[in-house]
Amino acid sequence: MADNIVVSDAGPLHYLILIDCAEVLATLFNHVLVPLAVRDELIHPGAPQKVKDWMNQSRPWLKLASVSAVQPVRGLHRGETEALQLAVEHKAVALLMDDMDGRAAARQLGLPTVFTVAILELGAERGLLDLPTAIAKLRQTSFFVSQEILDAALERDKNRRRGAKEN
Repeated sequence: MADNIVVSDAGPLHYLILIDCAEVLATLFNHVLVPLAVRDELIHPGAPQKVKDWMNQSRPWLKLASVSAVQPVRGLHRGETEALQLAVEHKAVALLMDDMDGRAAARQLGLPTVFTVAILELGAERGLLDLPTAIAKLRQTSFFVSQEILDAALERDKNRRRGAKEN
């Protein structure tokens, strides 16, 4: 994709950094825009040091961006709201977001969303990571997702790898 821009909320970046998989974003997407409110969440004093350190390093594919005028969205915090608005303003191809309410708001705006497990699956499909290893690391964090979602992702990965071996 020529100008494959996505906008990220804090959740996917936070967990991808913790499990050492954030760099797959550089290959999957040309540019990842991060709203200032999301950056602030990721470098907050209560954030894990690993996340803060990662966010404080410059990456050519990761850009901080401000929203022209923040319009609060009911039920969402500032980072999610700015991520939604930034995605609309920049005509992003997708919004990286885990929050269910935020994803519902994105759908209402016609924005496709990609959540953390799906990012990991995309990375595995491209040979950028080993999905079972990434999910094992994810399970060691505070990331919350149903066991059914994880099992389904692992089953798809197993079938994909089995199909690749047969070809």
